[in-house]
Amino acid sequence: MSTQTKFMRDAPEMLMDLYDHTAAAARKAGLSDDAADRLAIDVVDQLGETWAGQQLYFGKGCIMRLRKRDLDIYNEFTGTNHAELAAKYKVSTVWIYSIIRTVKKQIHTDAQQPLL
Repeated sequence: MSTQTKFMRDAPEMLMDLYDHTAAAARKAGLSDDAADRLAIDVVDQLGETWAGQQLYFGKGCIMRLRKRDLDIYNEFTGTNHAELAAKYKVSTVWIYSIIRTVKKQIHTDAQQPLL
């Protein structure tokens, strides 16, 4: 354990877990161990200050995951790879068509500037 993270031994379990996940993600993104530890400590410190004393509930994020999956499908779509995407994401080719259409419509709607 680095000198910077020794104080984390006494942190509440949730903050310690947040530290571990943040540091792991930072390392996976290419940060050095030292930089990953500093980033994780900063995240834990910021959230600890912001949410101290609160009872928190973390939903499963199902909708968020589905939106990410749908955007991934849209970005991987080449115009001819419906079957490949259906197999990769374990959905039907009809569903792939629907996802492409829905995401395309949402992107178009988001790109529209308000008239007022």
